[in-house]
Amino acid sequence: MHAPIWRAGLERLRGLASRDRYRVARERLATEPRCPVSGYLAACHEFDSGRPAMAVRRMMVVHHAEPGLESAALLVFAGLNWSGLRERPLLEVLVSTWEEFRRPEFDRTVREQELLDAFAEAGQGLDQVSPLARRLWRLPLETVRVQLREVAAEQNRGAYPLLLATA
Repeated sequence: MHAPIWRAGLERLRGLASRDRYRVARERLATEPRCPVSGYLAACHEFDSGRPAMAVRRMMVVHHAEPGLESAALLVFAGLNWSGLRERPLLEVLVSTWEEFRRPEFDRTVREQELLDAFAEAGQGLDQVSPLARRLWRLPLETVRVQLREVAAEQNRGAYPLLLATA
């Protein structure tokens, strides 16, 4: 992806409240349909709105435009899995998909770190969780963040042992 499109997407969307990101990302996608930053945030909004098919569609375009975004690939497959498992929490499906795909380290490239850092939120109360849980927290998915807060507060080790192992 061309650096100017990437940078413009980051600069335009960074610092916006999460409720405003989707609107601005959609506006940007109308003029720059292959902007991976706008597409990524729009896809995350679709996940948060319970529309995995649209999220997968958007995230596939993102991954095609920016193949180094491993989290986009992970979210594509998690979305496909979640479409058939709608009764399960997104976090559970995401962790299962992460294991199924050999535990990809999806925040290791510079571009991906820039993207995730731009939309990171402080993870208060997450000091007793695993590196995987902290990595998942960085995804701009409100649904996953809510579910991670619940897991951390409950210390439900039986349901999410990979998220609470602090090793």
